[in-house]
Amino acid sequence: MPLKDNICSSEEYILFQKKLLEKSMESATTTEKPPHTPSPSRRFRTIVDKSRNSLNLSRNGLLSAFERSPLSRSRNGMDRSWSGMNRSRNGGMDGSRNGLDRSRTGLSPQDEEKRIKRFGSNRSMWEEKGKQNTPGGISPPRPYTPKIKTVTPDDDRLPPSHGPTTPGTDIIARKGFVGNTEFLRSPRKGDREAELTRLADFPPRNTSLIVDKIVAKYKEAAKQPFPYCVTFTLWATDNVNSYGRSMAQIFNLVGLRLVKGSVDEIELIPLEELKRPRIDVVVSCSGVYRDLFMNQMTLLDQGIKMAAEAKEAPEMNYIRKHSFQMTQELSCTLREAATRVFSNAAGSYSANISAWIKSNEWESETQLQRQFLARKCYAFNSDKPGMMEYKSEMFKAALRNSDITIQSLDLNGILSITDVPHYYDSDPTKVISALRFDGKVPLCLLSKSGTEGTDVHTLGETIRIDSMSKILSPEYYEKILAHNDDGVREISNCLRNMLGWAVTSGNVDTFLFEIANSIFIEDKDMCMRLRKMDNVSFRNLLATFVKAGEQGYWETSEVKIRRLRELKKFAESDFQ
Repeated sequence: MPLKDNICSSEEYILFQKKLLEKSMESATTTEKPPHTPSPSRRFRTIVDKSRNSLNLSRNGLLSAFERSPLSRSRNGMDRSWSGMNRSRNGGMDGSRNGLDRSRTGLSPQDEEKRIKRFGSNRSMWEEKGKQNTPGGISPPRPYTPKIKTVTPDDDRLPPSHGPTTPGTDIIARKGFVGNTEFLRSPRKGDREAELTRLADFPPRNTSLIVDKIVAKYKEAAKQPFPYCVTFTLWATDNVNSYGRSMAQIFNLVGLRLVKGSVDEIELIPLEELKRPRIDVVVSCSGVYRDLFMNQMTLLDQGIKMAAEAKEAPEMNYIRKHSFQMTQELSCTLREAATRVFSNAAGSYSANISAWIKSNEWESETQLQRQFLARKCYAFNSDKPGMMEYKSEMFKAALRNSDITIQSLDLNGILSITDVPHYYDSDPTKVISALRFDGKVPLCLLSKSGTEGTDVHTLGETIRIDSMSKILSPEYYEKILAHNDDGVREISNCLRNMLGWAVTSGNVDTFLFEIANSIFIEDKDMCMRLRKMDNVSFRNLLATFVKAGEQGYWETSEVKIRRLRELKKFAESDFQ
């Protein structure tokens, strides 16, 4: 009999008991027992117990009959996982920021698609927006971030092992190199005829030819008609011996010339006569050039600012174009943004990169690049004569636009760029690459003036030719080892300078180090010969090879580098 609201009345209960008694008496006479039927009171208690057990947890903390259900949760706050989705205490889903967490395991691709259709994707908002705004659903690449952002005077420091030395200079007094001292003798005060005679041949006749070669080299490499900016490194000795050829090249690129009959006034060449855009320049002067040629630096600064203030189209005047960009970047006036002449601070010489290369205590290129910027960022201002102002941000903004770096050198056929360290010490090629937003490495050129005239080559070609014809030539190194007590030191210095060029410009072929290693290290007889002649220079030679291999400028095996380290330790122990 059905129970109403799970409650039995007394009359129904008595009637049901009578019928139950009659059936029990009938069943007693038969052999087969009827199926057991619980009493209403027991059935009532069973229903109540089941409902009570289904809503309560047992004392030992186990789940009740609902624990197999995917929607269940424990009373003690433990999260139950179902299909890779986490359940929090309040029944919500504890996953990613949008409330869902894709399971890394356990779901097939079909089930994953169904789950995404039901609950949505778990990708973050910025990725969704990036894919919506690009064709093909590909996220846009991040822009290139310059490696060097800020430079402070604290970046200017010397290696710990560097001792006190005399100030550096770029006047070379070695190997019979004699400068044109007549050019250094200034005329007597008021002798105008002597001044005109002194600068009668300025600019040199082949200046325009050299500039055309520079532009042609860039056009061949970059497939563009003209460079936007060229960075010059000016040296006093080379400027003296060539009668201002490097300065004349700057005049030609900018479109400047001396006023007829004057030596201290300049004017702009009209664009109709120039027949090409005015190319921007950045001038990095050596310390000796700053001391000797203050008037020439004044002319350069005045001419560049004159070009920036000329009312010409930016498409035909790259100086004006870049200066307007720098006014917005640095929040300065147009004349201040046209600052392009930089050097060391007063009384300071070189960038001290060669000191770090010599000590082998540098750790990364970025450290040396910050050193260069901290030393060479003092700006010359013709409006404030005699002052060198610290302008690191201005220097960085000016270098950032450079497409070419060039050094105009006057070599006499005996000296090469791997003989002295100051040429790579002031090379800004990799500094510019670290400053540019696109990370592009500028074209590095050398304008060499010799006995056969002036020619323009890339730095890589020049180092390759000089190394193979000198330090890696058996005729040359056998000669210096036989007739020179400092032959081992000459070899060590040349290879160290090659490493310096690799660090500052990256234009040194790796096979040059491989050839040098096979000649001076792998040859046992030559190795023992160098060690006996000069063990100190031999240890420096080994340190150069080890540093080149560790920093990746020499692509070689780890076995060779390990052998060089062991040989270096042996040489040091033998020296002690």
